[in-house]
Amino acid sequence: MYDKIVDILCSIKEDQPELRQSLSPETDLNNDIGLDSLQMIQFMLKVEDQLNVVIDYDQFDYEHLQSIDAFITFLKSCHPQEQPLYEDVKQ
Repeated sequence: MYDKIVDILCSIKEDQPELRQSLSPETDLNNDIGLDSLQMIQFMLKVEDQLNVVIDYDQFDYEHLQSIDAFITFLKSCHPQEQPLYEDVKQ
């Protein structure tokens, strides 16, 4: 799961090719990576889509972004998607 999250972050911050080498499980998703609000939304949507989870935003908190490990721990508590999020759009 860690590698997939790193891939997603690197795809969103494609203007920073050196990012991958600077990431670790302790990397702070807010302060170390510098995602703006639009990038954060893109990140969350890609995580849901690519990891096949539904993020419970009622349970989601700032503390879950304090490290990649903390975010992964939170994701493990989320429910799997029953069906693709955008299935209706594909038809």
